Amino acid sequence: MEGGQLVKIKLKSGHEIYLDGYLVPVLDTLVYNLPNDWDFVILITGDRMVRTGKSIMAMNVCAYLADKLGTKFDNDNIFFESTSMIEAAQNMPKHSVLQYDEAREGLAAIKTMKTVQQDLIDFFNECGQLNHIFVLVMPDFFTMKEEISVGRSELLINVYRKNVKLMRDPYKTGETVPVVRFDRGYFEMFNRTKKKILYDMARSTRKKSYQLVKANINGRFTNYYPVDKQQYLDKKREALARFKQRKDKEKEQDDKSTKAFKNFVYYWKEKSQTGQQVADKVEEQLGFLHSPQHINKIYQEIKVLKESRNQLLNIT
Repeated sequence: MEGGQLVKIKLKSGHEIYLDGYLVPVLDTLVYNLPNDWDFVILITGDRMVRTGKSIMAMNVCAYLADKLGTKFDNDNIFFESTSMIEAAQNMPKHSVLQYDEAREGLAAIKTMKTVQQDLIDFFNECGQLNHIFVLVMPDFFTMKEEISVGRSELLINVYRKNVKLMRDPYKTGETVPVVRFDRGYFEMFNRTKKKILYDMARSTRKKSYQLVKANINGRFTNYYPVDKQQYLDKKREALARFKQRKDKEKEQDDKSTKAFKNFVYYWKEKSQTGQQVADKVEEQLGFLHSPQHINKIYQEIKVLKESRNQLLNIT
């Protein structure tokens, strides 16, 4: 269904937002049902791209829901770390609306993304009595765990850009050339049934495309911040700085662990232990599973490196 006209909505906070006319009743349905001991999760993705405006779309959805539920929504309701959101959610009043932006935390690495999502799944399995609405801004619908993408979420809103072909004079030379303008502000919404079909089709066809299933609504949204914009940007910048510090620390710890593991392998191989014997010791003492072939390969790499260093020392 093509989206409706943008509807101007005056919030109690004083902000004025514009929402698609067909999206509004979908959100109203969540507001209507929430008091009956429900809680809801909305997913917002960016068409497998960055800079499409998914965080701003999420803010406007959250601001509208909170306004209708009679709870506040400001920068205190926006989180860039899953642990912070989980902790705050337990202390907020019923019918609060919380926005979580996983873009940085989850894209760091596949291992991190899986950990974050599992933490969210565990929390959502226990938080029903809080009666909140959670709006999750995620990097990609198709890389999410099925428990969230299909089972736990009510709606999927995918925002995307449109490419508009134009003739323009970008270099001010008086001569026009063909260019493509990237336009933000478009979304497609999938309800619970449609997003389940989308997820299953993507897995069966091995195609990660939001075009596999026709969306329930195709509409527009505006580039408006219904919260203090500068405060939001400062909070995001601080979160990114913490993220970088954490990743640097994790890398340092990983480097130390890798060095210790290789030293362990070299020590026991030098004592004429077989690859299988060393693999057994690694599992028993370090808790890691490695094949004998991998142990032997690591040993050979270390041995070659040490021999090369010794040769350099002899030359000098």
